[in-house]
Amino acid sequence: MSLAEGLSKLHEVQKIDTQIYQREQTLKTLDSGEGLKQQAIELMKRHDLASAELRRLQGAQKNDELALKSVEEKRAAVHNKLYSGKVNNPKELSDLEKDEQMIDTQIGHHEESLLELMEQVEGAQAKESTLSAELEAGKRRWKETVARTQAETARLQREIAELRPVREQLAAQVEKPLLRRYDDIRTRKEGIGLAVTGNDTCPACHVKLTPQTRERLQEGEDLTFCDNCGRMLLWQG
Repeated sequence: MSLAEGLSKLHEVQKIDTQIYQREQTLKTLDSGEGLKQQAIELMKRHDLASAELRRLQGAQKNDELALKSVEEKRAAVHNKLYSGKVNNPKELSDLEKDEQMIDTQIGHHEESLLELMEQVEGAQAKESTLSAELEAGKRRWKETVARTQAETARLQREIAELRPVREQLAAQVEKPLLRRYDDIRTRKEGIGLAVTGNDTCPACHVKLTPQTRERLQEGEDLTFCDNCGRMLLWQG
């Protein structure tokens, strides 16, 4: 087999290798979803904290409501006793009036506290609701990304598996020393071991060939390599 024939067959190998290399590189760039997963985890932590704060505030509101109800019941009892007509002792009546005033003050404090808690609960509910929606959206984006990546990974791996036997069949037609040299260059040069040119430029690195290199390349008597990147060259003018 002449050198020209060997390089021509090697060119066919390179075409398949390029397809395999491109798919392998694409596999490396696929989004694993890890970043979105971490975002979802952070959202979950924030949501859990917001939920805990909401529960705390709701518990405090309930306690204040019960306390207010208890004080209101106490006031009602004092009020009823005060105006029942059953108490005639001036001192006892005076004490009841003082008790009622004191209870009214307590009721005012409880109502102020309860109003403030109700506002805090409302704000906490809004925050928890917002974070809940963000969390669901975050989990959905993560799951969708993982699903797309899994599907794309399966497709690319299937295509690579289909290309490899074709590559092996073509590579078997190339003399082993030439194939080994090509493979050595290809593994070091981003999947391209052989570049085909019809002018004075290497199509792989886009650097102009020296006149001497171009002359050797056109003669085709010996293996010719790019002066810049070191890849094998095949002339197709």
